[in-house]
Amino acid sequence: MSVNAGPAAAGEIDDYHFRFKIAIVGDSGVGKTAFLDAISQTLGTVVENEESTELHIKTTYYIDDAYQYKIVYFDMPGKERHHKYIHKYVNGSTAVLYMFNIVKRSSFERMEQWIAECEKCEVPIKILVGNKVDLANAMQTKKVAGQSAPVSKVEAINMAKKYGMEYFETCSIGEASIVQVFDHLFNSLLALVPNPPDPAQLMGKNVVLG
Repeated sequence: MSVNAGPAAAGEIDDYHFRFKIAIVGDSGVGKTAFLDAISQTLGTVVENEESTELHIKTTYYIDDAYQYKIVYFDMPGKERHHKYIHKYVNGSTAVLYMFNIVKRSSFERMEQWIAECEKCEVPIKILVGNKVDLANAMQTKKVAGQSAPVSKVEAINMAKKYGMEYFETCSIGEASIVQVFDHLFNSLLALVPNPPDPAQLMGKNVVLG
């Protein structure tokens, strides 16, 4: 389904049919904040923006022919000390995007720790994202002695399959790859909503009716 950003005046941001919470999880420096900025500026109208020293929350507003949607993105803290309680932030999410930096193998190797903590919560939709694929391509053409190899697509797909996720690769610049992630995410969100909407069938899906 194609979605258009609709005008959202200050008094309209709580006038929605469905609200979704999306958590973006991964190490610091993998590109979560830049990804969030790109996805919110390109694919919707930003209506709220909250930042603290550890957490960044952006709320976007969408409309289509039938419904209005409010999507709240949580850019989760990525330092190692946050592993043990990240599930408290993720709790109540409709979807979680697990992000690693393709050219920083340690961020991929720690991904299973993030997943293990987040799986303490029931999150219906999970997506694995390998970011900065453009830098990986540059590394392949200009190899540096002692530099670890980028995470291969095969490795990432195997991890995604292990945890029942789809895998996407995104660039640190440009929007085309981010649109692919959003299309899959949004279609997955819509698949959770029965037609016609029935609150009883939304139990356990972390979808909030407006």
